[in-house]
Amino acid sequence: MELQKINEDSFDSFIQSDEPVMVDFYATWCESCKAMMPILEKIVAENENIKIAKVDIDENRGLVEKYGLKSIPTLMVFQKGELKETSIGRIPKDKVLELLSK
Repeated sequence: MELQKINEDSFDSFIQSDEPVMVDFYATWCESCKAMMPILEKIVAENENIKIAKVDIDENRGLVEKYGLKSIPTLMVFQKGELKETSIGRIPKDKVLELLSK
């Protein structure tokens, strides 16, 4: 499995999962975002039950406004459509997994 790229149209259906799912808000020009991508890709590759999607903030301004994003990368964990956890900035693999397990 790989990271899914979602947008404003597919966002709501993605976060309506019974299991926790993570959304990575990123930008192609963001160096910290680029550093997070291999970590997230590795987690998804190693764990078939973990779902992580990425949202390009430059292409999805409505989501940026809806969630009041001020910095990237921002990782948000949702379950049944409800925001459960948020992390801002680059974090190591173990912290990403910890966010998903809360």
